Amino acid sequence: MIRAQIVGATGYGGVGMVELLIRHPEIRLTSLLAVSDVGKPLSAFYPHLRGYCDQVVEEAKPERVGQDADLVIFSTPDRVGMGYANELVDRGLRILDYSGDFRFETPALYEWYAKAHPNIAGKPHLAPGLFDRSVYGVPELNRSRIREASVVGNPGCFAVAMILSLLPAIKAGLIDPRSIISDGKTGISGAGKKPSATNHFPERNESVTPYRVASHQHVYETVAALEAVAGEKVGITFVPHLVPLTRGIIVTSYATLRQDVSEAEIQAVYEETFAGEPFVRVLPAGSTPGPKAVAGSNLCDVSIAVDAENGRLIMVGSIDNLMKGQAGVALQNINLMFGFPETTALERSPIYP
Repeated sequence: MIRAQIVGATGYGGVGMVELLIRHPEIRLTSLLAVSDVGKPLSAFYPHLRGYCDQVVEEAKPERVGQDADLVIFSTPDRVGMGYANELVDRGLRILDYSGDFRFETPALYEWYAKAHPNIAGKPHLAPGLFDRSVYGVPELNRSRIREASVVGNPGCFAVAMILSLLPAIKAGLIDPRSIISDGKTGISGAGKKPSATNHFPERNESVTPYRVASHQHVYETVAALEAVAGEKVGITFVPHLVPLTRGIIVTSYATLRQDVSEAEIQAVYEETFAGEPFVRVLPAGSTPGPKAVAGSNLCDVSIAVDAENGRLIMVGSIDNLMKGQAGVALQNINLMFGFPETTALERSPIYP
């Protein structure tokens, strides 16, 4: 039985992991740590967990992190997990980190990402010796390497939808990888649990708002991951939008086709690329995904269409941002890390309506 500790257990990402692990036959939650909402059972803050997880949330004191655990899950902001990582890995523990700390496989890529973020720009990585032992956690890209990794950097939610919907076209050389324009829509839970003036109900209801235009952090990891596949420069102009949904993401990407190729041929490429993938559904031609169709599941729905008149390919990916975009893909990675069947505790259908 694997002993798991969650640091940051009272945020949406931490609670999402609790919801999954309480049903996992091979993993036992030994402790829940947080910096707020401590000293009471988790179910006191999240009543839906009453009777399922009444474990008391403890203060995340440094000396408590990594105690009585084989796996530490950091559902924390940037630079928290990296501060503990060296010691934990030296002790033989394995780490799953939700933040951007370990999403990049070289110091240069991490610095490129960090420069665009005022809160971490100019600050050195605190565990540079772990770049060779960490892996970017998109199973459809890095499955074999995740199995051996000491540290897995869980991907960003928008990045998952972009990477999976763009991957077959990039891999097959069907599109000009420098011509990509991606439009994303996300539910407000993507902003996390902490309320703010921009994400309370009167602001979000009946509104669609672009934000971090052409500067969202998830585009950096998406570009890095796809360049490793393409073997050439990838350029993505990405504009995310907040929409009045609780959960869910849809990303529609547009790119210039490199050759005259039919929609049926591209559909076949997508179906072949994802054949056997347990959590990617390539939808039939003419169908388009939407967040409602994947809500509550670890699925990613992907579809394509060709704008023949203008020589463009349209690629759509849709996920539940709290599942395939966060806790679900995290557990998928953990299952790989510990040799469990990849779908363990994730075999749940979408919630509808």
